[in-house]
Amino acid sequence: MKKAHLVTLFVTLGLFSSQTFARQYPMPEKGSDVVGYTEIVYPEPGESFVDLSVRYEAGYDELKWANPNANYWTPSPQMPVILPFEYILPKGKRSGIVSNIPEMRTYFFPKDGDTVYVYPVGVGRMDWKTPLGSWKITRKQEAPAWYPPESIRREHQEMGKGTLPAVVPAGPDNPLGNHVLRLNLPSYLLHGTNDVTGIGMRVTHGCMRFFPQNIEELYSIVPTNTEVTFINEPVKVGFKGDELLIEVHPPLEEDNLDTQGLKEIAYRLLAEHQNNPNIQMVDPRMIDLAIEKMSGLPTHIGQRIDPNTHNPQPHKDSGSAINIDWDKFK
Repeated sequence: MKKAHLVTLFVTLGLFSSQTFARQYPMPEKGSDVVGYTEIVYPEPGESFVDLSVRYEAGYDELKWANPNANYWTPSPQMPVILPFEYILPKGKRSGIVSNIPEMRTYFFPKDGDTVYVYPVGVGRMDWKTPLGSWKITRKQEAPAWYPPESIRREHQEMGKGTLPAVVPAGPDNPLGNHVLRLNLPSYLLHGTNDVTGIGMRVTHGCMRFFPQNIEELYSIVPTNTEVTFINEPVKVGFKGDELLIEVHPPLEEDNLDTQGLKEIAYRLLAEHQNNPNIQMVDPRMIDLAIEKMSGLPTHIGQRIDPNTHNPQPHKDSGSAINIDWDKFK
């Protein structure tokens, strides 16, 4: 395999096949926005991407985006698989819980400000959209019963799945799993699951669905009254040291965003960064490539200049970097 030049890759020689991935990262230094790192692993014989998703606690779609040429059902054990565990943090206030719907990830920023937890999640389907906005955790509940609303019971029957009872008790048949965080937004929850194959996909009725071990961890560390924010950011931009990176995910289908729309979002975000400090050496071709691939992998597109030297050296991957007329994007 050729050495990837868009992301930093670390080869793992089976070191993580039997351990749980820790999703707790130290917060980046001031002026930086990136946590985590990208791994390469190899499938076991007979292992599908669904199996890899479960084994490495990764979202199914994020694995597909990062490995677009793979055979998702019968990958070769000799085929390297990218685990996209490097993230540009969402812009804005970094506190409480932030769930970014397009990337199907949830971030928890504890009050100590020193760490961030990152989890893959299942999110609302196109016809059961997860609402955008901010709410509060009002209640934490173990072994919850599920009271499916009439709309879900009706859909269940129309799909030929039989009749849902008015109450599904706690236990292996309960789709909420063993832990629930309830919000002051009726009917929308952060919860576990009894079916881990839907993590990292648009499969829910609007709730955030976690791997059981992830929601158990979050449940144990997040206090009630924590703010929970659902956002829609298919494009993220941030610094890793002096490198400027972009991370692009497929937009939500209902947003009808084409390549040009994603490009406009990208340049608006870049314009917000240009005076903090100034940016030079931005390569539009790398921006176009990241938008074309929509891999979800942080990609180098430029760098921060040193205001004392005014002599930035181009990144080895920056190609024909140019100065951008930022004013037209403000």
